[in-house]
Amino acid sequence: MSSRALYLRAAEELRPNPGQWAAYQSEGHCVVLAGPGSGKTKTLTIKLARILAEDVQEPRGVACITYNNECARELEQRLDALGVEPGNRVFIGTVHSFSLTQIILPYAKSACLGLPDEFRVATQNEQRGALGRAYDRVIARSENPESWRLTMDRYRRSHLDRSTEAWCESDPECASLITVYESELRKLGLIDFDDMPLLSLRALRENKWLRKAIAAKYPVLIIDEYQDLGYALHSMVMGLCFSSGIRLFAVGDVDQSIYGFTGANPQLLQKLSERKDVETVRLRLNYRCGSRIVSASKYALGEDRGYEAPENARDGTIFFIRLKDSTSSRPNTYLEQFYPPPLTVCRI
Repeated sequence: MSSRALYLRAAEELRPNPGQWAAYQSEGHCVVLAGPGSGKTKTLTIKLARILAEDVQEPRGVACITYNNECARELEQRLDALGVEPGNRVFIGTVHSFSLTQIILPYAKSACLGLPDEFRVATQNEQRGALGRAYDRVIARSENPESWRLTMDRYRRSHLDRSTEAWCESDPECASLITVYESELRKLGLIDFDDMPLLSLRALRENKWLRKAIAAKYPVLIIDEYQDLGYALHSMVMGLCFSSGIRLFAVGDVDQSIYGFTGANPQLLQKLSERKDVETVRLRLNYRCGSRIVSASKYALGEDRGYEAPENARDGTIFFIRLKDSTSSRPNTYLEQFYPPPLTVCRI
């Protein structure tokens, strides 16, 4: 069966769900706010297959960016079932992989990134060595330099424009440590993991021709798990999709971001969905949980997201596990006001 026949048949499964069908039919920039168990990956992959077959002519293609390699593998498997294979026309990978393979490796010299021809990605030992040398020069206190790693990573990921006062003034010591650490890497012709999106963002900002080149190759950009991908990717999206003509199809859930400690900010997705030039679609049906569990989620979230269980869904059961608290003898939880015991752990 042809790939066109495969995705058209799969698309019929989306038709009964108003949200999924609206996302499938979208034509411009589209943000899909997808709650747990809402079939967002299915929607995304069928939409990608349609865009590739109907909207993008060869040799141009589609780039699909997701949070980690596991998510990328799942997308590849689902697309393979629809007759779509990663290749010259389809990029599927993380934001770091996209930055390295689609921007830095082919364009580092032309974009004047200051990297040697034979640069490579630093090993963990090489990163530790560079950080140790930088620490000795900038801080020189009797503590483990690695204790600064998380602080450095968050600072690099959240302060993208180093020409601003905020870069130097928010945490001068950390900013200096980062500058010297990166200098130590460059002396050895190395970049690290966080350098990949940061250098790519710099290249895109400083070179209009590069933005045009990416748009020529990938007129459509699809992003999965947008809430976890952070400031660097968001800045790329703003430049590529709203200044350079690339069409955006993004999927995520502001309630499912668990990587705030790495610099992820789910409010970036919320703000994106509120743009007037973006069609926002909500996937409200939860196919994973019983109706009782879906109803209870409203109280857990503290507001009604409009989630519903399908008409034929079972009720589901909820258990409360009471923890002994030395400061209070009250066993009741907030949810117990609405779902009195006995109950069990979420079970469909």
